[in-house]
Amino acid sequence: MRKTLIVTNDFPPRPGGIQAFLHNMALRLEPERLVVYASTWKRGREGAEATAAFDAEQPFTVVRDTTTMLLPTPAATRTAVGLLREHGCTAVWFGAAAPLGLMAPALRKAGAERLVATTHGHEAGWAQLPASRQLLHRIGESTDTITYLGSTRARVSPPR
Repeated sequence: MRKTLIVTNDFPPRPGGIQAFLHNMALRLEPERLVVYASTWKRGREGAEATAAFDAEQPFTVVRDTTTMLLPTPAATRTAVGLLREHGCTAVWFGAAAPLGLMAPALRKAGAERLVATTHGHEAGWAQLPASRQLLHRIGESTDTITYLGSTRARVSPPR
């Protein structure tokens, strides 16, 4: 099995359905073959303590960005590329296709052989607006696989 880097905003201790889904999927992978790069749950002492306590209990490596909203900025992309290389990852899974899937070209250039992005809700909104629809198309073109949770496929798939 490939070593995988999960890049996501949606990870516990932040509550929510996609957070629970990604965490449960991560727990099914071999811990030594997984690294998670995620945003920090919330600002302040409470968020930092809850995040640190949660991360310490995980059987895999969790690296937190200091921001509460991980975006595909140059700095976050450099961090993701650095983690990919440092940990010898060859696969990347974006817990939410948009907007983090915009990091895909840089990660591919850095050595990612397999790029997967999951849609689960807000991408349906992205597909409704011309500018964000173009970004979603770029994500689709630069990843190998897009997965769909719920009913997002009908909204984000190109017309047949």
